[in-house]
Amino acid sequence: MKRRRLGRTNIEVFPIAFGGIPIQRVNEENAVKIVKRAIELGINLIDTARGYTDSEIKIGKALKDVDKKVYLSSKSANRTKDGVYEDVKISLKNLGVDKIDIYHIHGVNDRDTFEKIFKPDGAYFGLLKAKEEGLIDFIAVSSHSNDILAELIITDKFDIIQVSYNFIETEPEEKVFPLALERDIGIIAMKPMAGGVLPNPSLSLKFVLQKEFLVPDPGIESIEELEEDVKIAMDLTPLTDEEWEEIEKTRREIGSTFCRKCDYCQPCPQGIPISTIIRADSFLRRLPDSTIRQGWFYDAYLKAQNCTKCGICTTRCPYKLSIPDLIEKNVALVKEYLGE
Repeated sequence: MKRRRLGRTNIEVFPIAFGGIPIQRVNEENAVKIVKRAIELGINLIDTARGYTDSEIKIGKALKDVDKKVYLSSKSANRTKDGVYEDVKISLKNLGVDKIDIYHIHGVNDRDTFEKIFKPDGAYFGLLKAKEEGLIDFIAVSSHSNDILAELIITDKFDIIQVSYNFIETEPEEKVFPLALERDIGIIAMKPMAGGVLPNPSLSLKFVLQKEFLVPDPGIESIEELEEDVKIAMDLTPLTDEEWEEIEKTRREIGSTFCRKCDYCQPCPQGIPISTIIRADSFLRRLPDSTIRQGWFYDAYLKAQNCTKCGICTTRCPYKLSIPDLIEKNVALVKEYLGE
């Protein structure tokens, strides 16, 4: 099994990283077991963030008695020099380490944020300070905007980038990858399964793994899905004609306007679980009728009817989705299903 090089950092890692978002939903005991199993299977890059509630803490507890080299990647959405510097120190404490290998400025998705992080008191200089003091090794950046990410790459200030990439979101192939490869910048591919939206997660991961110059970091919350992801990476083969046909069929069905379940839109002032209700079409096809009519999905449907179209969610969405309109559309779908 060939390891993958993260650009000019010369860090060599297993073909997939461990995405630390979903273990927020897992109790501490099981989260520790999952992380330890990932390391046993050969995964040696774990990605998390300050914004992932207790993810750093759970990972830190899992690493306490591990004697293998594991590279750590974390992130801060703080935009100020002092703020991001303090976040680095919190991450170090949570993870139980003296140094973090890779630290990202998290979610630089628009022009305003781009300009803020490079001001004299901006986040970039906070990470530069942390690097000079030996608290981190490499400065990285994540973004959901390919145009902004291209500009970030051109500054040549980042050793690694994190970009959304899957067989629906292929724009990075044209706008991002060539620039990063030209500068030997490492590439971590977030959302390889589009936040769990794509119907065949195994095929989704296999598609992303075809690009040997990047490392996908699927979010993992069970040992079963962990072992399946590792198996795909270990037994990687070229995509077959049948798999390409399935990919094209899924692209036609989903289109490009869909929710990736990143939940940056939350919290909703009305308590609406947005990523649940705006994917109602998928749930109506997959959930038991009883759940739709009286379970957690029905509760989400009832809350969604209280949408005031305030638009706060839209301003937070990195994909610029018209969320109130999507809520209205999906509430109508559920009403039709229920015969109301």
